[in-house]
Amino acid sequence: MHATGKPSELNLGKQFGEIADTYDCFRPDYPREIFSRILGAVAPPHHRLVDLGVGTGKMARGFLGEFDGIIGVEPDAAMAEKLRKLEPRMQVRIATAEEIVFPAASVDLVTIGHALHWMDPAAVLSRVTDWLRPGGIFAVCGGGFCSPEGAVGEVVKREFDERWNAYRDPRTKKQFPEEVLRSEPRMSVVEVTTVPDLRALSGAQYAGYCRSTSHGNAYARSLNDADAYWRELESRLRAAQTSENLEVDFKRFLMLLKKAN
Repeated sequence: MHATGKPSELNLGKQFGEIADTYDCFRPDYPREIFSRILGAVAPPHHRLVDLGVGTGKMARGFLGEFDGIIGVEPDAAMAEKLRKLEPRMQVRIATAEEIVFPAASVDLVTIGHALHWMDPAAVLSRVTDWLRPGGIFAVCGGGFCSPEGAVGEVVKREFDERWNAYRDPRTKKQFPEEVLRSEPRMSVVEVTTVPDLRALSGAQYAGYCRSTSHGNAYARSLNDADAYWRELESRLRAAQTSENLEVDFKRFLMLLKKAN
């Protein structure tokens, strides 16, 4: 379980493709309130939705049946392939948000779920504004690493301080770019809110969530035996538990912007 490379020697840009199954299994789905708030802001028609940084479709799949077509944009080919298998009704395009092209005024809703920090927010905002039809909505959802309170939280904090943080991609350390998103004169802010999402998880489920994070995965890739490390962490989490399940609040920050008519 020894480390085999320094953080600078690892490819920190490749974060999730090799753990696509883990990501889809252990990352919590979005609460229904997120979808209700977004859909409530999008006036008909509901022809096309584009989800940028779609991953395995945690955000986009929540809109199935609400739009005539949903297009997921994902730069990681392994993540895109996982989504194609999970949901063949969606179109998936392998590209970055900065390079994908859509016709002007052709999209009703653009969403980004926990992925804007991997992108150039100013460039993406300009492009999204061009794609949206008048009155179209840009919905950005985000949130940080979520940890339980108490003894389990202390175990996780030590892991973060002593191991994971050194392998953390600098892009994940940036503040949510609310000022940047407010800077586009063709867009107005509809809503900025935080949606609570309290979950009861077993130690194994929470360890899986840690494994699905970019910093946890980057650290694990430096080890000779990543599986052994995650088993050992799960054991320490279980030992620190004082109740059957852990309470974790995966609260989400949601910002909705509307293109001028």
